[in-house]
Amino acid sequence: MPEPCGGSRRTRDDRQDRAKGHSMKVMFVMVKEDYIDPMNIELLSAMAKQGGHETFLNVLEHDNLMEEVRAIRPDVVAYSAKTGESNVMYRANRAIKTAYQEKIFTVMGGPHPTFNAMRMQLYGEELKLPLTLSGPAMPRVVEDTQLDALVVGEGDESWPAMLHVLSTGGSLDAISNVVTRTNRRADGSVALQERNMALDDLPYLDRDVVYAKTRLKEFGMRSLIAGRGCPFPCTYCFNAKYNAMYKGKGKMLNRYSVDRLLAELEDMVRRHPTQFIKFYDDVFVFRTDDWLIEFADKYPHAIGLPFHCLVRSDLVRRDPEILTYLKKAGIKSISMSIESGNPFIREQIFKRGMDAEDIRVAFELCHKHGINTFSNTILAVPVPVIPDLDDPQFDQKAKELCAHLESYHRMNLGTLRADVDFGGALDQVARRKVVGYFESVGLRHRVLDYDIESIDINIQNGVVFGEFPELHPYPGTPVSQYTIDVKAFDGDFEKLHQNYQTESPFTCFTEQEKLEQVNLSLLGLVLLVFPSWRNLVVNHLIKRRWTKLYFVMYYLAKAYLIGFKIYPMTYSAGHIVRTVKESFFSELLKHSRDEGEKFYQKRKGLSTPPSEVLGGPWQS
Repeated sequence: MPEPCGGSRRTRDDRQDRAKGHSMKVMFVMVKEDYIDPMNIELLSAMAKQGGHETFLNVLEHDNLMEEVRAIRPDVVAYSAKTGESNVMYRANRAIKTAYQEKIFTVMGGPHPTFNAMRMQLYGEELKLPLTLSGPAMPRVVEDTQLDALVVGEGDESWPAMLHVLSTGGSLDAISNVVTRTNRRADGSVALQERNMALDDLPYLDRDVVYAKTRLKEFGMRSLIAGRGCPFPCTYCFNAKYNAMYKGKGKMLNRYSVDRLLAELEDMVRRHPTQFIKFYDDVFVFRTDDWLIEFADKYPHAIGLPFHCLVRSDLVRRDPEILTYLKKAGIKSISMSIESGNPFIREQIFKRGMDAEDIRVAFELCHKHGINTFSNTILAVPVPVIPDLDDPQFDQKAKELCAHLESYHRMNLGTLRADVDFGGALDQVARRKVVGYFESVGLRHRVLDYDIESIDINIQNGVVFGEFPELHPYPGTPVSQYTIDVKAFDGDFEKLHQNYQTESPFTCFTEQEKLEQVNLSLLGLVLLVFPSWRNLVVNHLIKRRWTKLYFVMYYLAKAYLIGFKIYPMTYSAGHIVRTVKESFFSELLKHSRDEGEKFYQKRKGLSTPPSEVLGGPWQS
């Protein structure tokens, strides 16, 4: 059984000691803190400490990066990036490399480099993109990162190996999952190790490195995963591409044993005051199996704290005993993503593999068990719309729409194709038949009709708490290629905002539609508290430029539902006031359109422009 990392820390006299294999100083950088443990950083820090290295954390949101770099003099600076926040990390990294050049080794892992490595230019590199990336679908965009290396996919073995090589002065080029300027392959492929199937051998997460610099130490909810992997092909998620990358390289699904999971939870609860646990697995359980039965038997006695996890509606409908055992274990709330109330989006675009009845039955079962429900539903999806009956171009638009359904979505239109091909002879009766078919497969007359349908399914199923993000395409996801194919997105992922409730990046929407989408993404949650406001909201309020007011309404609804229904915990009055203030400004910054604005905000003493916050050049 692995032990938690900690204890005495080794130091070094100077950087020349690296050749002797002495310990290094490793600084992790993240953009902002949240109320969820950054488990990627916590695991990497634990591994680094196992190797005898010293770890630190810098949070760009409130720490002076260059001041801390000068004080700590790290050997390695590491970033874990999602698309949307990578630009901020690039700017921070360029400041470090401008000031220290090769004296500090910088590396990035996470989803963004995993699916974007071939276009990320490294320090001292002249990058030429593979020919497979050229053409209208994928513009030739090179990201100037100034990083020394990238880690692609799992870093369980490559990260410790990299630190060992850096501390002894060797070459990184033979380490799997690592991309450098000297081992980069011309075709963009990366040599990957087998998936890690021995999760029990991993060290406990090093929460200390994060809690020493963030408010998470005062927050009563702790996050953990019970396993890795998801077999479902949802197109907005990276898992389908990730699974394809690792095909033939080990099991897709890997879990901690129940005893190993509970041992880490027990250690965590002993070391950090904990009231609530959130299991952050993509899918916590797939069926009523021996693992779930053992977990339900042991968790109440070993831990006994309320918890939250994510499952799928279709799995719950197929195997209702899942909820019986989760309830026995002590579950308080559950996530079951709907993703769209519209059948065309849900099945033809998102490939969810579940229907409205799966959703209805699963949420009804949760309500019967007294389990509060949390759902994610995606708005602002580029979709075709049905032409108006009196549109002079109806025949041509119907033909184009049929061609799209047949060629892109592989739909069999049957006799509809003959009706449409008849062309100009279509009268009003025939047109109504065509429109009726389009409606039957889930197509709608207005862009906003799809989003309103998604709000309605949440209200109808009594969802307790819901988020309504707008679609943002990410590298490596099938839906991003779909948005490029339908000419809604130009493939420039670096312009994406890291928050999903800002203006849509798609060119197919009008400015008014984008305004209504943002407003609906905020007011959707309010409607779960006040469903009787539905008509007022969808017919009137979303059309108004009152987004700032809607943000306040959204925040109040979110604070109430999260605090009392989804992750209920008990705090002192002072802590509640402080948390409300902190979380409000955190949400406000997340919803800012300009990523740089978060560095200008007079918050936590941070009121200086980016170049001064970093203590060095802030290059665009």
